[in-house]
Amino acid sequence: MTEKFDLPYLNNNHIKNNILELFEFVEDEFGSVVSESSSLKEKYFDSINKLQSTKVPYSSKGISINFYDEYLQNELLDLKMIDKEDLIDNQHIYSEEEQEEIENRIQKALSLIKLLHKDLYELIETLVGSFLILKKKNFGGGSVSNILGMIWLNPQKNWSVIDCAEAIYHEFIHQSIFLDDMVNSIFPDANACAEDDALVTSTILKRKRPLDRSYHAAGVSLGVMHLYYMLHDKKGAYQHFDDFKTTIEEINQKTQYLDEHGKYILGEFNKYIEDPDYETITSLLKIKVTV
Repeated sequence: MTEKFDLPYLNNNHIKNNILELFEFVEDEFGSVVSESSSLKEKYFDSINKLQSTKVPYSSKGISINFYDEYLQNELLDLKMIDKEDLIDNQHIYSEEEQEEIENRIQKALSLIKLLHKDLYELIETLVGSFLILKKKNFGGGSVSNILGMIWLNPQKNWSVIDCAEAIYHEFIHQSIFLDDMVNSIFPDANACAEDDALVTSTILKRKRPLDRSYHAAGVSLGVMHLYYMLHDKKGAYQHFDDFKTTIEEINQKTQYLDEHGKYILGEFNKYIEDPDYETITSLLKIKVTV
């Protein structure tokens, strides 16, 4: 099919090209311990682990699920994603019984994503090296641009397998936008995005946030709605539409905070608003075979 709009961070070929561009740059700058015949995931993690101070563990066979990793935990602490109070008496560590139940739910969520869209599942498996499962009250997890390849997850007791799948897809999109920004520059000055004039209503949190964060939230919301579309949940497929429209209308007035690639994606967001076609997203995520 001919896609009605493009979302580079959900475009299979674009994401893979981003990884290869990054790998070529890092190989030229620092050399590489992986070969040209290595998997895309090995090339990606070899690259990002040279560029970022945090070395994210990964496996070429699936995503590592870690319930205790002092090194990664301390990195989150340094970035203020968690607080020292969260670690008192090891309250951040789940019991063995809880760990087994959570791992089972996460694996089922990954299987669900694979069933719904095999190529999306493979992209997630490529960009994500580790899930760090860490308990923090009232938080479901998060991603941060300083630690590409790692997602912090804290599945709440009331989360279903679908809720876990949503969280994984949600955080994967943050990871993909971080990578796209690194390679192609979406936000030329992240600090400027936090100035009063740059604050924009977040699609997800529905309050004013720095422009780059609201832009991320808008991008995430399309993936979340796409998940529910694939699940044939019509209400879920449009749950963020009005809030997405509000966010994009505000960003349309603040394009000075975006680089050319950021403006390009914004233009595609506007096309989605005109025709919110989820088959387009399904198609973008598929591997394109060139003849």
